[in-house]
Amino acid sequence: MGLLHRIFGEKEKEQCREYDKRIVCEKLTVYSPMEGSVIPLKDVEDPVFSEGIMGGGAGIVPEADLVYAPVDGVVAAVFPTGHAIGIQTDDGMEVLIHIGINTVELEGKGFKAFVKEGDCIKAGELLIEFDRKWIQEQGYPVTVVVLVSNGTALGKMTDPISGHVKPLDVLYSFQVNA
Repeated sequence: MGLLHRIFGEKEKEQCREYDKRIVCEKLTVYSPMEGSVIPLKDVEDPVFSEGIMGGGAGIVPEADLVYAPVDGVVAAVFPTGHAIGIQTDDGMEVLIHIGINTVELEGKGFKAFVKEGDCIKAGELLIEFDRKWIQEQGYPVTVVVLVSNGTALGKMTDPISGHVKPLDVLYSFQVNA
């Protein structure tokens, strides 16, 4: 291994952990954690999500296998199976990203987490890689749910963007209660 590879190779690894777009997060705003097509939460194939039991948000039908941080914050939880992650933001949002429907049953196969509980993260940092094709072959929907579990305490949620999104496009936000 040559000197340039050692110098630039390590730098490349570090840069691969973050999406190449940098943003300053707006208060009470959730950004898209991936590329895909946004669907209303009510259309997600799991009543726990579609009925808003876990909070408000949106679903994304993914077009890629990488999940990036949709906010700046602290990783509050990474499920041992790697299929879900919780993030606490400085402005009080409790963000949950859940990959697929009933994918906890895969017992971690097809998922790789790049962060752990307690990590400080920035929007755009790589959180999880998953094998969506393999997950689908196992018979599981791969819709990714991005919600805020304590949204009712934060204010009125704007309607989520519709259509195609890329990582760090604004997904939805909250208007503070008066």
